[in-house]
Amino acid sequence: MLSWGLGVLSWLITKLVGQAVAVFYDLERIGAGVASGPVLVVANHPNALVDPLVIFHTGGRKVRPLAKAPLFGHVIVGPALKALGGLPVYRKEDYPDQMHMNARTFDAVIDALRSGEAVQIYPEGKSHSEPSMAPLRTGAARIALLAEDRADWSLGLRVQPVGLTYERKPFFRSRAVAAYGEPISVADYRDRYRDDGRNAVRTLTDDIRQALLEVTLQFETNEDRDLVGLAERIWAREKGEAQPRERQELSKRIPRMRAFARAYARLRSEDPERADRLRSVVRRYQRTVTVLGVREGDVPSRYRPNRVVVYALGHLAMLLFVLPAAIVGILFWAAPYHVTRYVTMRIRPKHNEIATYKLTLGLLTFPAWLGLVSASISFFVGLDIGWLVARGAPIVGLAAIMWRAKEEEIREDARVFFRAGRRHKTLDRLYVLRKDLVREFEEVAKRWSGLDPTEIKTVES
Repeated sequence: MLSWGLGVLSWLITKLVGQAVAVFYDLERIGAGVASGPVLVVANHPNALVDPLVIFHTGGRKVRPLAKAPLFGHVIVGPALKALGGLPVYRKEDYPDQMHMNARTFDAVIDALRSGEAVQIYPEGKSHSEPSMAPLRTGAARIALLAEDRADWSLGLRVQPVGLTYERKPFFRSRAVAAYGEPISVADYRDRYRDDGRNAVRTLTDDIRQALLEVTLQFETNEDRDLVGLAERIWAREKGEAQPRERQELSKRIPRMRAFARAYARLRSEDPERADRLRSVVRRYQRTVTVLGVREGDVPSRYRPNRVVVYALGHLAMLLFVLPAAIVGILFWAAPYHVTRYVTMRIRPKHNEIATYKLTLGLLTFPAWLGLVSASISFFVGLDIGWLVARGAPIVGLAAIMWRAKEEEIREDARVFFRAGRRHKTLDRLYVLRKDLVREFEEVAKRWSGLDPTEIKTVES
C-alpha cells in the first residue's frame, strides 16, 4: 500500500513539474525526442534546474537526471528530483568527505542504462549564461564506454545530443526549444577503447562536443548573438520566410540562425574589417526600427489599409471574447504571481538561475494559493462552489496568459503602425537598407559557411 501511494505521489509530482515548465515557457521541439532503448542524453546547460525539466517535458519518455547532491535535500526541488528518478552527484565543494559516494552514483547510472533506461547528463559540468559552451568534461564518455564494456559491448547504448535554446530565459512565457540530434552509437568505439581507454574517452568526448555544436547556437559574444538574431529576422522577412510582423516559432528560426552564426564567426576571423562594417550597418538598422517601436519582428515597407482593418477587427474581437475570463484569471492569480516575482527579486539569483527560482517558488505558491482559496470557499460557502473554483481557476489562468500575450502583441503592432504612418521617409530608408543587408548576408553565408540561406529548410518539430 505504501509503495502504491509513493508511486501515485511520484506520478503527481512529475506531472506537476512537467506542466509547470510548459506554462512558464512557450516550449517547442526539434527532432523526434529521446531515442528508444538505453540512451545517455547529453545537453548544454544554460538554465540551471529548468534544463532537465525541459528535456523531461519534450523528450517523449522518462529521462533520469543527474544533479548535485545538495538539491535532493531541498524542500521543493528534492521531491521533484526523486520523482524524476534523479541520481545525486557529490561535488568536492559541497561534500569534500563524501566524494567516494560518486562511485555508487556511477554504478547506479550504468545499471539504469543496462536496464534500458534513459539518463541525462550535462558534460559542461556547470550551468552558465555564456554565449558559447564551456569545455566538456569526460564523465559522459567514461560512463557510456564503461556501460558498454560491462555489457560486453552488446548493450546497444547510444549518446544523444540535445541543444537547449532560450530566447529570453528569465522571463515568463518566453520561447524555448529543445533540439534532439542524431544519437551516437557507443559500440563503434569498442576497438579504440580496448586499445587505449583514455584515447577512446577523449575521442568520444570530442564527438559529443561536435554533436552538441550541431544542435546549439554558438557565439563569441552576446553582441554577436543579437546581431545574428537580427540578421536572420531581416533575411527571413525579405525572402518571404516570415511576415514582417510575425512572431515566428524559435524552432523555425534556429536552422537559419545557425547558418548565419557559422558564417559570421568565419567572417570575424578572416575579414574583421568587413565584419565591423556589417555590424555597424546592422546596428543602424536596429536603432531605426527601435524608433518605430519594434521589439520583435520587422516593419512592412507599406501598410495595406484592407489588411490593417481585417487584422484590427479580428484581433480586437478575440480580445473582447476572452476578456471576461482573463480578468477573473488575472485577479485570482495576482497574489501568488506577485509573491513569486517579489521574492525572486529579493533573492537576486544569478542570471542563469532566475527561471529556476521563479519556477520553484511558483510550484509552492500557486498550488498553495489554489488549495487555500478552494478550501476556504468550500468551508464558508459550500463544497460544490469550492470544487468549481478548484477546477475553473487553472482554466481562467490560461485564458489570462493567452489574453496578456495577445494584448502585448497588438499593442506593439499598433505602436509600430502609427509611428510608421508619420515617418514615410524612415520606411523608405529601411527598405533600401534591408535590401542591401540581405545581399550582404547572402554573400557572407555563401562564402564563409558554404551554405546558401535560400536553401535552408526549416526542421519541423
